[in-house]
This record gives sequence, structure tokens and C-alpha cells, in this order.
Amino acid sequence: MNTLKTRTGLGTWQFGGPNMQNGRPTGWGAVNETDAIRTVHAALERGVRFFDTADSYGAGQSERILGRALAEKPHADVLVCTKFGNRQTPDGTTTPDFSADYLVQAVDASLQRLGLETLEVLLLHSPPDNFDWVNYDTEPFEQLVKAGKIDAYGVSSKSVYGAKRVMNAGFGSVLEVIYNALDRRAETVLFNAPEADTYSFIGRVPLASGFLNPAYLTQHPVFAEDDYRHNLPDRDRNWLLDSVRRLAFLNELPGGGATSALRFALSNSTISVVIPGARNAEQVAANCAAEALGPLSNDIINQIRQAVPDVPSHWKPN
Repeated sequence: MNTLKTRTGLGTWQFGGPNMQNGRPTGWGAVNETDAIRTVHAALERGVRFFDTADSYGAGQSERILGRALAEKPHADVLVCTKFGNRQTPDGTTTPDFSADYLVQAVDASLQRLGLETLEVLLLHSPPDNFDWVNYDTEPFEQLVKAGKIDAYGVSSKSVYGAKRVMNAGFGSVLEVIYNALDRRAETVLFNAPEADTYSFIGRVPLASGFLNPAYLTQHPVFAEDDYRHNLPDRDRNWLLDSVRRLAFLNELPGGGATSALRFALSNSTISVVIPGARNAEQVAANCAAEALGPLSNDIINQIRQAVPDVPSHWKPN
């Protein structure tokens, strides 16, 4: 993955809207396209050059919006990462498909929606953690590299444990993994592994799917029915809220709690880029402020570790 001027990117999952798959919301609720385009433009104006999307975010809607926004304010150094592997069938359901045939179709369709000739990064989108990497053929990906349609490829993993199996198999060169102040498992499972030096890491959900929000220090979140977080199990929602409140001290730092949480993710030099989402220019500004403020001190990072020592046991393999 090419070197970035700034390690703060922009995730565009929210641009896909409600993003219903097999009758369940997998998105972030309604989105206004004009607002989404303005958000991308605000990011570009602040130096953001890495944009993360996927063909399944709103059945291509996120890619189309991002493509339109980038076309209106072109920058030669923009890098786009997209994902494939969730194919819509004629009856409207979604099925996993990581086949060579669908790979080629998906890349061509994404390039068209994004208005690009080359994808900086292409990732398999949440394959099962027990995916058979040993017998998965890399040649179709290498052919796309030779054709100039992609520069690099890898996996956006369901969990750090699935990502470790990708590393063990030596597939690709980019891993998109969960990493935030509440869930730091990547540090021990991935970043310390000998194979880590051969991968670029994209830190996803750096704000813990929006739970690292100072508003939730005193409020209980209410998510719309078309927001995927509406269906979070109570035990996960309660753990997230309790853990966020244990990190209330982050809200006293410059920029507040969310900016401080992003500073945590950026404090780890193993991460090449973090991809917080945003719905408006104000959120973009808060995201970018994190990098300007610099890494958190070791004392604050240790305080985070002591306040939230680990994730729930049911988040780990048996």
C-alpha cells in the first residue's frame, strides 16, 4: 500500500444507507447523498486521501456516492480501498461468493461505480474465520494486479483470529482489522507476530461502531430500526456502554473523548491508516484533529488498559 501523507482516512459504510441484507439491517440508517458528498469534500480539504468502501454497502450506493464526490473534486493522490464477496442474488438475498468469476465481475463493477481505473486496495469482505486459505487460488488476484486494475489485495477480517489465519497462510499484503481503545486484541494476536512486517494494517471501527461517543457517558443510545446497532445483543451493548464510561477521562483531554479515542488508534505505529466514519464536516474535523494532536502519552494508554483490561470472554474463541 502506498505511503500516505496522513494516517487518518474516511470510512464510507454509512453512505450505503440502511443496507438491508436478507431482511436485516447491516448499515447505519438513512443517508442524504448531498451531505455525504459534502463530507467527502470536507475530508479532501483537510488532507484525507484514503477512502474505504465496499460493493455491498447499499448494493453499490456507497461506491457510487464516493465516486461522484471524488469526480467533483479530483486529487491525483487519492487512494481507494473497496471490498467484494457479498453477492446479491436475483431474488434480493445476499450470499458469500469469493470465486474467481465473481472477483472479476465485482472489480469491474466497483471500478465503474467509483469512476476509477485502478483500486489501490481490494479486500475480501468478512470471509469466515475458518476460510480455507491453503487452497484459495491467488492467481486471479495477481492477474488483476498485472492488468493494472488493483495495486494490492488482502482481507477485511471478521475477527483478529481470522486475520491471524490469513497471515499464517501468507495471503495478500493488506489486513483490515478491528482496533480501538476497547478492543485491543490485534496488539497481541497480530501486531507481535513475525509475519506482521509483511502486511499493511487498516484499523477499522476505531470508534467502536460509534460507542466511543462522549454523549453515551450520560445517555443511553437509541438506534433506529434500520441501523445495524439496533439489533446488538443486550450483553454486548451493555458491555460497550459500561466500558466507554470507564474511559470517561478521555473526554477531559484536548478534542474530547472521540478525538482522544482516535488518537489511541493512531498511537500504534503498526497501523498504516485508521478509517473512522463521518456524516458531516464537523465530524471530519474532529477525526482529523486526532492526528494533529499527536499520539496519546504512555500514561494515558496505560490508564486505558487498566480501565478496560480485556474484551468479554464470549468474544474469544472457545
